[in-house]
Amino acid sequence: MTRKALTRMHVERPRGDRNIREGDIVVTAVGDHYAIGRLKSDGKTQEFLGWHRNRADALRQACDLARVDHRVFLYPKAGASDYRPFDCAEVSTA
Repeated sequence: MTRKALTRMHVERPRGDRNIREGDIVVTAVGDHYAIGRLKSDGKTQEFLGWHRNRADALRQACDLARVDHRVFLYPKAGASDYRPFDCAEVSTA
């Protein structure tokens, strides 16, 4: 089995799920850091927005980027099709 080089972040929507929409923010665990991306209109690719080594920092930035118009989702690892919606009300603003 051979692996293709990753040239961009690719995220598939879970089957039947219409909750993740264009502009929603996705935080993905990649190695020892967390990548932050905004879902593009094709529903499969993301615009890279940044990264953090600390998950709490990544989620805090993602919530700032999402504001009230979009939601934040956490992918436990790159290439995973399962995700967890994240409630930004849980993020400390202090």
